[in-house]
Amino acid sequence: MTCVEAQPLLDAYLDGELDLTASLGIEQHLESCHECSAGYRKLELLRAEIADADLDFVSDSMLRRLRAATEPKERKSAWRVPAFLVAAAAVLVVVFLLPGRFTAGRASMDREIVDSHLRSLLGDHLIDIPSSDRHTVKPWFQGKIEFAPPVPDLTAEGFVLAGGRLDVIDTRKVAALVYKRREHIINLWISQENAGQGESEVGGYHLMRWTKDGLTYRAVSDLDVAELHTFADAIRNR
Repeated sequence: MTCVEAQPLLDAYLDGELDLTASLGIEQHLESCHECSAGYRKLELLRAEIADADLDFVSDSMLRRLRAATEPKERKSAWRVPAFLVAAAAVLVVVFLLPGRFTAGRASMDREIVDSHLRSLLGDHLIDIPSSDRHTVKPWFQGKIEFAPPVPDLTAEGFVLAGGRLDVIDTRKVAALVYKRREHIINLWISQENAGQGESEVGGYHLMRWTKDGLTYRAVSDLDVAELHTFADAIRNR
């Protein structure tokens, strides 16, 4: 088997979707090809990182795949099994031992955050402490939450601080900062957790999530997604 033949099959091989003949061909090729074996290890690491970042829920289909992965398979190469089994075991431990924390699921959490964004735009729910001065907004949170949220000044990047408020996400009190870009509102929630990174679109609103210095940031807006990326990058790079 050549590299051209093997590389398109690596994803399917990692998922256990190839028949025995194709699997044996991939295994033999990986043992002799440094380039493809390095690419396969990257896929394994990516799989583990995704699992670590997004363990909000596990679907029935994912559970079936995890159970299948732990069953003995004929002539399976011993060198590659442990990394995937460790990731699978981590998922199963979280699912069965910590159900209360992950029952909502990532999709439900995204919907909750977008709904919070929409509620904030109704009436006078948007801002508790109106100010464009970060030195006024940041101290306002003292004593209201258990950490001191960063309040970046992004005026030079075209995002003007409008103020902040106290909010609740997943039963936790969080800091919510409000920025404006032309006529668009950006809600930025900051919480004391590590929820990984990702992005999604719910009802026409873009949501971005990232982690920095032990805090999770969630930004939602109807801005163009490229502009929301610029906003997120401005905070991440500080």
